Amino acid sequence: MRGSTALTTILFAYLAAGLPAQVSTSTILGTVSDPSGAAVPNARVIVTNVDTNASFEAYSSGEGFYTAPGLQVGRYRVAVEQQGFKRSVRSGIVLQVDQRARIDFTLELGTVAESLEVTAAASLVDTASATIGKVVENRRISDLPLNGRNTFALVLLTPGVRSNAGPTASGFADRGINLSSVSINGGPSALNNYVIDGGSNNHPYFADISVNPAVDAVEEFKVQTNSMSAEYGFTAGGVVNVVTKSGTNDYRGNLLWFIRHDTLDARNTFAADKPHFRYHQYGGSLGGPLSIPKVYEGRNRSFFFFNYEEWLFRRSVTPILTVPTPRQHAGDFSDLLDSTGRLIPIFDPATTRANPAGSGFVRDHFPNNVIPGDRLDPVSKNI
Repeated sequence: MRGSTALTTILFAYLAAGLPAQVSTSTILGTVSDPSGAAVPNARVIVTNVDTNASFEAYSSGEGFYTAPGLQVGRYRVAVEQQGFKRSVRSGIVLQVDQRARIDFTLELGTVAESLEVTAAASLVDTASATIGKVVENRRISDLPLNGRNTFALVLLTPGVRSNAGPTASGFADRGINLSSVSINGGPSALNNYVIDGGSNNHPYFADISVNPAVDAVEEFKVQTNSMSAEYGFTAGGVVNVVTKSGTNDYRGNLLWFIRHDTLDARNTFAADKPHFRYHQYGGSLGGPLSIPKVYEGRNRSFFFFNYEEWLFRRSVTPILTVPTPRQHAGDFSDLLDSTGRLIPIFDPATTRANPAGSGFVRDHFPNNVIPGDRLDPVSKNI
């Protein structure tokens, strides 16, 4: 059974490598022109993923425009070739989830054998859509402290996002509604759209997240808060678009074990001892190239990524309660005071009457704030 499960996981990763989702991928587009600013038609544009060596080719139109859609999140290099011009290369391009990056090229006269390469990081300004969003990249997902290691707790880093579950809603114990109960741009918490690798991640009944991906399985995510394009639906607030990791040409992985234990905690001031608290979170991940020598040798197109995580949680609570004093058990509430020392009056329900001064009702409070003994129910006294 275990062998079958492992094989299914690898085959799924292999087949999924060629099925990029529309809303989780990115696009590089731009123009190709000569030194005078005139369009260069039919120029060959090669877009290469630096980590996987996968490439995508496009050709500029008669107006010099080109587009390379369906690109996975990651690092890229773009090269442009055309007869009569030097080969132009731009590197240092980092695509984020659902980004439309515009990169324009101005070719210099020369031969294709000559090359002009710009290695500085490209400034990627999205001028192709009106969508406003905040990307939480892999470094912050991996490095920021997360109580319970829940990726969606970082949604609160985005401007315009407010938790409806309180300031400590990190998903430590509740990994469903507690995490997804957020308001984006003032919208209702049950009508945000959660997307993972282009597929719906919304629970059909509870209107919260269906799958909570592990920290080590998430490459990055984007919270989109403005008008969205047509492929996004089911939202009266915003979209949380998650992209998971994929393998590269290098084998990479990690092992993890996070622990919280009551021996490391301080005792509550009002408790006689410390309650039991045991929390263990462990797992690991591994990604790399999928080697099938006779079929895909040297093509750098097939990769796998595997992640496993489990958590065990046991907790007991020491409640701190307020109970009636012996005098209050007997009906004497003369010592019932608020935080400022003022008496909290106890009113007699038998004296309820219409308010002679206007609408509503009034009651008389018991003299000296003491309920007569014959007014106390004997069953209640026994309890």
